[in-house]
Amino acid sequence: MRFRGLVFSALFAALFAVLSLVSLPIGPIPITIENLVIMLTGALLGPWYGALTFLIVIGLDLLGLPLIGGHGGIGLLIGATAGYIWSWPFLAWLTGYFVSKIKSRTRSEYWLLLIVLFICGDLISYVPGVLWLRHVVPAVSPWGKALMAGAIPFLPGDFVKALVASAIVLIVRRVYPQERIIQGQQFVSKPFGPSAGTRD
Repeated sequence: MRFRGLVFSALFAALFAVLSLVSLPIGPIPITIENLVIMLTGALLGPWYGALTFLIVIGLDLLGLPLIGGHGGIGLLIGATAGYIWSWPFLAWLTGYFVSKIKSRTRSEYWLLLIVLFICGDLISYVPGVLWLRHVVPAVSPWGKALMAGAIPFLPGDFVKALVASAIVLIVRRVYPQERIIQGQQFVSKPFGPSAGTRD
């Protein structure tokens, strides 16, 4: 673990805490931009520092600091949205891992980023999120109601967030690569996509 990477993890945790205050309540699960920050954190900091960022957020929230939507404490972390919250470190790790395998400066780079960010940084969270929601909110225990309360209405907005996040990551990767952010790559992996010097 590098000091610079730890600093950026702390900074992204603070950024998340601020942006998580922006929400639109529409039921048990509010509309937020938290998943946009998850996508960006994993993609820009890589798997380990990305996951660490949300371990920091969850750990401090357990201690009572209001870092998630202005709320803190164990009640939030076992409440209706707990399934989503506990998936955040895993989402950031997956996003960082697969983004690190995408070759820069190719025609397919943006679309590969979009696929990874939307699936790994967002869609996967709905599995534990909806399952836990059904468990703690009896009114939405039928699958149809659970999906309507905790997944389906959010998907179009999440796709837009993935489009925005992919554009941001594309720009940052080209002017400020991940190794410059964390002072060295965390692991060596073979990228997928076209090899250097080729066009797909």
